[in-house]
Amino acid sequence: MTSKYCVLGRVIEDNIQADRYIAIVQKQADTALFLFSSRGIPCSSEGDLSVEDVIKINEDFHLRQNNVNRQSSIDDFDPLKNTEQVVDLYIGKKNLRVLLQDALSAKSLIGWIQKAQNPNAPSWSLPCNLLTELPQGAPQGLPSSFAWTDKYRHSQSGCLFAANPHHQDNPFFHDTFNPGSTDNPFQEDVFDPLKYMNISDGQKRVVATDYVPRRQKAMSADMNTGETMSALRKTESRDSIDLIGDYYGDEDNTNGGVPDSLKLITNQLGIPGSGVELVNNLKPTTMREHVVKHYMRQREEEFTYKKHYTIFCGTWNVNGQNPPVTLKQWLERVPDPPDIYVIGFQELDLSNQAYVFSDSRKEEQWKNAVRKSLPVKGKYRKVKLIRMVGIMMLVYVKESLVPDVPPSLVDADTVATGIMGIMGNKGGVGVRMTLHNTSLCFINTHLAAHQEEYERRNQDYRDVESKMRFKNFAPPLTISEHDQVFWIGDLNYRINGLDIDKVKTMIDKMKYRDLLSYDQLHQQLGRSDVFKGYKEGIIGFRPTYKYDTGTNEWDSSEKSRIPAWCDRILYKGAGIEQVHYISHPDLTISDHKPVSSLFNVEVKVVDREKSNKVYEDVMKKLDRLENDYLPQVKLDKTEFQFKDVMFIEKKADILTVCNIGQVPVEFEFINKLEEQSYCQPWLKITPYKSVITPGSSCEIRLEVLVDKSCVATLDASNHVLDDILVLHLTGGKDFFITVNGNFIPSSFGCSLEALVQMHGPIRETPTAQLIEIEQPGSLMSRDLTQGGRLYAVPKEVWRLVDHIWHYGRDEEELFQQRGLKNELAAIRDCLDTGVPDKIPGSVHSVTEALLLFLECLPDPVIPSRVYYRSLECSGNYMLCKQVISEIPEHHKNLFRYLCAFLRELLNHSDKNKLDISILASIFGEIFLRPPPNTLIRSLSTPAGKAKAMEEEMKRTAFVTHFLSNEFDE
Repeated sequence: MTSKYCVLGRVIEDNIQADRYIAIVQKQADTALFLFSSRGIPCSSEGDLSVEDVIKINEDFHLRQNNVNRQSSIDDFDPLKNTEQVVDLYIGKKNLRVLLQDALSAKSLIGWIQKAQNPNAPSWSLPCNLLTELPQGAPQGLPSSFAWTDKYRHSQSGCLFAANPHHQDNPFFHDTFNPGSTDNPFQEDVFDPLKYMNISDGQKRVVATDYVPRRQKAMSADMNTGETMSALRKTESRDSIDLIGDYYGDEDNTNGGVPDSLKLITNQLGIPGSGVELVNNLKPTTMREHVVKHYMRQREEEFTYKKHYTIFCGTWNVNGQNPPVTLKQWLERVPDPPDIYVIGFQELDLSNQAYVFSDSRKEEQWKNAVRKSLPVKGKYRKVKLIRMVGIMMLVYVKESLVPDVPPSLVDADTVATGIMGIMGNKGGVGVRMTLHNTSLCFINTHLAAHQEEYERRNQDYRDVESKMRFKNFAPPLTISEHDQVFWIGDLNYRINGLDIDKVKTMIDKMKYRDLLSYDQLHQQLGRSDVFKGYKEGIIGFRPTYKYDTGTNEWDSSEKSRIPAWCDRILYKGAGIEQVHYISHPDLTISDHKPVSSLFNVEVKVVDREKSNKVYEDVMKKLDRLENDYLPQVKLDKTEFQFKDVMFIEKKADILTVCNIGQVPVEFEFINKLEEQSYCQPWLKITPYKSVITPGSSCEIRLEVLVDKSCVATLDASNHVLDDILVLHLTGGKDFFITVNGNFIPSSFGCSLEALVQMHGPIRETPTAQLIEIEQPGSLMSRDLTQGGRLYAVPKEVWRLVDHIWHYGRDEEELFQQRGLKNELAAIRDCLDTGVPDKIPGSVHSVTEALLLFLECLPDPVIPSRVYYRSLECSGNYMLCKQVISEIPEHHKNLFRYLCAFLRELLNHSDKNKLDISILASIFGEIFLRPPPNTLIRSLSTPAGKAKAMEEEMKRTAFVTHFLSNEFDE
């Protein structure tokens, strides 16, 4: 099998578009089109490329070509004279449109297809601008069977974005096939899909990370220009670098700003010769690479030198406003254009739609405002845009730095800290990148609001710090694993212990240092685990919140907020010098003032000649060690006991592994025979793999947590926690570690069938009875004539709902503001023991407990067996009622009860500000869940994203019917 030609193009089907590599592959008399998706364009790492579809070039295959030089209904082109080429492919009744960058690419692709369909025709005979239909019929030679394509193909229809929820036996349906996986069908083939791609030609080289025609306007919904986040779905931006200026893709970049896709794909498919860079922060994958990188790090000073760069960080809570005419008074308040811009926004979009749908006009407006306000003489390119509801961050670098910022080492992540960890109204977004040999991480957060909620802000910080993972690396990188970190945003910390008049007086007298002693964040820096290790510059400006919009006057509303420094910029790491830290009171469109800081940073630059010499020396040393010694380690213990584990309550212990040998040791916890993971879902191991140098040790944290993802599996008959871990040494022996414990039963995770039969608290219910009522069908066999009694709804749900109604029906941000973890634990104990009579904690903790309780039901409120039928009926209220009327009585009762409660809360919306679309979106996720073991649709493809959004909208529509209407059978 051989690859004849490969080109990058934009593939469009049914108005869904995506950038794909298109390869002509030939085997004997057969020729096929292979379509490859890539995380970044061009390919930036070996793991980026995935086979998405294979299309036979046979008698059902036809094509035609025409030019595009005008506005298109599918692509938003500017009316330029240069012609983008469109090739329409007809496969049976399907129509696939391919947009190519220039006439030569189109001519080449069509020529190879023509050659495949008619071997006697010249390869380059098709003129541009001519509508041409190629001859029908199979190529001459051996009979065509295309059987060899079966192992690559995932869509027998020839439809790139085809998706059928009932085709669950299709291994390609939910997860894109990865040629780098262990079952790689290419591993026995000499197959390089990019071998003949013209990217090595400097004049044709594509420097933008995605193919975008010249001056094409970036759309927020486009996966290639900075995807956005909906409140309930985590999709990350995948755009890496694009040019700020007049053109998008015609710049020569022969200095290495974009990796050679040929090398990367060759390496990914296992073809030798591409090599691996070990000193540029790319996480290695083999034991030898781990060790080499470790030794190179130890000797880093021998082959690196320091170079200084400037970083501008800015943050602004814009309160949902449209951007002003210019942002130059904020972004150009520096004498020389900075090398890097990091710009964060909060409350970018306050509309209710922003919580439900991913698209936002505000994103485009503010992105354009930033682009127009960057220094003209700086000439910048965007590294990454990431947005989660109203939290957005943009990172730009000077054009001259593009070769020093590898796209393969750029990544982004989001952490929602809203209720249940799914509402993205609060939380953080992060971007990481590598400049030369220094890793940089930028975090933008919007933490919990209100004067008294400083502990909730601390919890939000801890969640972002612990949960943010940059997953393009294996294992994923954490925030703390970076050389330099810059944390910006509306941190919302307030001033405590002073009345408003005293605060204003101190501000007028510019006694900022005295006033900061009452600042909640200032009181914690260096004194607690909150922002541990971070520094903040001297604050010499007025508090940034709260102002009357359009003025520099303090809040004159009825609430009359105490002024506070809500908007902050913190930093951590070596080689960082803060030049200035200021606010910008001239910008008055919001109730917050923007803040900025300029930093001088030291960056490590590699001297390649010296690094090669050190590398050679390290390799020689390793060769000697590997020939003479075997890995040896000592474990401090091999048995772990976790007693009385409770729902959502962590327990942890430490395993210490010491390297007592003469060579570095790589360890990894590996899967046991016929198991999918190396540990049970209630157990987390950090790190699960690492390298230990001779004489050193590694502390491995074993953390047990029973949460909503696994509590339902620990039923009344199985409250034992038991696992055996296999610790494998590369080139050495295996160690076996036992983990045991017991789980305290909780009503969280019990079936609805058992809950309506359980009269007393679960902690007082005998184990034998728990086992009996948890048996499938136990409700049907219950003899009500013999004194049996059933609850209409679980008593735990009734207690939660009753508490919310009595103490929180007029509270704002119900079901949007999260609770405190310690209060959730207290509520769990109250429901499981029956005491105290009044549920403890704030009303927001109680609302989160209600959602958590419902989410832990093994079978959701609306049984999962009718999930797809419910989606199909979502557009018709009568059909939705029919679905509910047919579900089991105890499910129906609970659904009606909760909908009635939510309707009553909406009747108080003038006080609690609840919105039906937000409630329907949240409870649609809770009420309707797909059947267990349903494959999760990949969100990395346009088809996957579109289907996920469609399902989300249908769930919301289904619940909206019952929140808008009384339900009567």
